[in-house]
Parts: sequence; C-alpha cells; structure tokens
Amino acid sequence: MDEGNSKYGAGKRGNLDNISKRKKIQLGEVVSVDDPQGLGRIKVRIKGSVNKGGDDNTLDADLPWAFPMLPKFYSAKPKIKEAVLIFVFSTQQAHADRLYLGPIISQPQLLKSDPYYNSALAGFTFGSQSPNVSYKTIPEVKGVFPNEEDVSIQGRDNTDVILKNNEILIRAGKFVTSVPSKTNPFSFKFNAATQGYIQIKNDTVVKRGDDNNPDEKGTIANIVASKINLITHKNGSPIFNVTNQDNLISDDEMLRILEEAHPLPFGDVLLQYLRLLKDAFINHVHNGNGNKPTDLTASGNKQSLDTFKKNAEDLENQMNSKNIRIN
Repeated sequence: MDEGNSKYGAGKRGNLDNISKRKKIQLGEVVSVDDPQGLGRIKVRIKGSVNKGGDDNTLDADLPWAFPMLPKFYSAKPKIKEAVLIFVFSTQQAHADRLYLGPIISQPQLLKSDPYYNSALAGFTFGSQSPNVSYKTIPEVKGVFPNEEDVSIQGRDNTDVILKNNEILIRAGKFVTSVPSKTNPFSFKFNAATQGYIQIKNDTVVKRGDDNNPDEKGTIANIVASKINLITHKNGSPIFNVTNQDNLISDDEMLRILEEAHPLPFGDVLLQYLRLLKDAFINHVHNGNGNKPTDLTASGNKQSLDTFKKNAEDLENQMNSKNIRIN
C-alpha cells in the first residue's frame, strides 16, 4: 500500500475499504461464527467490489464459508466484528471456498476483543489508528502477560499456560480490575492477592547442600489458590458431582465441597498431638487401692497428662487446614 495513505506516512490514516486488485490474501471482518454443521467455519466480509474480490452488496447469508487454517487440536474462534486474514484458492473463485487465520489481535491487553474498525489493525502501516500504550511500560501490569521469550497460550480473558525454561505455569486470575490512573491507563493490574496457579519446575534446588555436599536438585510442583480441593470420583465420603457436562463442577457444587468435604490435617501438628497423647498414656499409671495415679516420666518433674491437657485444645484448633479439602 502506498505510504502516502498510511498513518506512518504523510500523517494520513490508512484505508482498506478500496481494493485495487484481486489478491489471494485479504483482510476481512467476521460477521458470523455460527456453523450449523460444527465444522468451525465462519463468515467474513471483505470490503470492496465483487469483481475485485470483495463482498460489497452481498448479504451476510450469501457470504461463502471460511474454514479455519489452524488444526482443531487448537481452538481459538474469532468473535463477530474481529479481523481475520482470508485466503482463497484462486483469485478467479474468491467467493467459493475460503480459509481464515485469526483473529488478529493488536496487543495482549485486547485479547478479550479487538474489533476490526477499532484497533485490530493498529500494528499495520495501513491500520486506521496507532497502537495503544505498551503494557511493558506499566509497572502495575508487570507479570500479567508472559515474557516474550516464553512459549504461551493465552485465554481471552484471565488465564494462560506458559512454558518457560524448565518450568510450566497454568494460571487463572492473573489480573484484577482497577480504576485507570495516570500511571496505569488500563482497567486491570497484576493480581498479587488471589491468583491461582499450578507451577512445575525442574532442575531446581530441593535441599541445600553444605561444605561437603552439593545442593540436591529435582522437580517441585506448587499448587497455589485461595481454596484447594482434592476430590475423588468414587469411594469418597461424601461423594460430589465433579462431571457436570457444562462446567465439570458447578458453582453450587463447589460451595458444597467447601462446606462438606473434610479439612486436610497438618501432619506435623497431628504428630505433635499424638506424641503428647502417647506420652500421657504410657506414663500415666493407676496404682490401685485408692492411691493417686503417678507419672513415670524420666524427667521426674514432667507431668505427661497435665502437659497433654494443657496443649490438646490448642493443637486441635491448629490441626486442620482451613483452605484444603478432601473426600
């Protein structure tokens, strides 16, 4: 396209509405994503006259289907009004079979929706507007999006999967909404309070070494969330519905799990409790004939039963996790 018609040349905005010649690759606006046959096809409108490969004066219902170029192992269907690239098999049959690649998203903060006539084409010289401010310049947004050297799959809204060097992250709730300000023009910032994620790291230190032994390395898996549920399908008590066909675990069932599933005990606190109980049981002796029971602890002044009584209630209150549930 002539730089004279570019937003980067001569100070003018670009224009894709006029197609000068037939091309095998076009830009189009999505007008329908409902494929009754479930093939993943969409309908896309290309600006320009029909004899030049465009769809002017063609009804939406009469537009040809565009088949996805990405294999169905990976699904990312565009939304209505978003931009896609359209490929035709022949410029002489531009209104027959089409292929599409997209959606075109100009910047990561617009993953939820980036309309064709808004900012989707901002990265191109022929786009109608310049890109928005870069998220890289906003300290409050640091950590929301993957590093450029990582391999990642980003969801439309608040989730992603990130493949780092010797590490994989699965995240939900990576940002929270916020009021735009002078320092952060976006309506979100990094979630430092309730972000949920699964992190698996390899070749990381699992035990510190000393002067005679090197650090021991291995793999570490971290599960971080406000609440964690470890639920089984069968033989659990109670049994929960975790195979809902719409969302696996419904919101109501999730609340039921939080209310009715068993709290996971802390092993070290439980062990401390059992040791005190064992000590009190073994060393507490009933002497018979109406004599007072005695304590046979080796120290001579340690009263095992009194120690257990003193600490039992406090340990019982500490013993169960408030945030991890099991069945």
